[in-house]
Amino acid sequence: MAHEDPTLPPIVRELVVPVGPTEAFDLFTTKIGEWWPPAFTASGDALADVIMEPRVGGRVYERARDGGEQDWGVVGIWELAERVALRWTHGLRTPEATLVDVSFTPDGSVTAVRLQHEGWHPDQTADHERFAADAGWTAVLESYRSKAG
Repeated sequence: MAHEDPTLPPIVRELVVPVGPTEAFDLFTTKIGEWWPPAFTASGDALADVIMEPRVGGRVYERARDGGEQDWGVVGIWELAERVALRWTHGLRTPEATLVDVSFTPDGSVTAVRLQHEGWHPDQTADHERFAADAGWTAVLESYRSKAG
């Protein structure tokens, strides 16, 4: 069971993308390799792809051009066009997983996307600070927004 540190609050990022919820969900999940910044991977410039297997229990991982793979997490919730939640280990320097929960809410011709990264452990302060910084989730999601149009 996770022992969330109350001093490490959830990281929440909200944005609007100019597409419907099905397209926004698809871009975030099955097309993650098209927009995820290589600088936010272990492979860097040698990144070939980022893969999110489209099912509960599916792997989230990166693949380098040499075929090497680096696990990022596991899909815990897969609600098509509505929500995806991931048991997240990517970028963490400790073995304890956190939770990344992303929802997609239609708003006319656009979609409101809300990412919440929570379940932080007391020994993850440095990782929390990195993800909370503008160069963390904010930068990653800006790449997503740009790809959405």
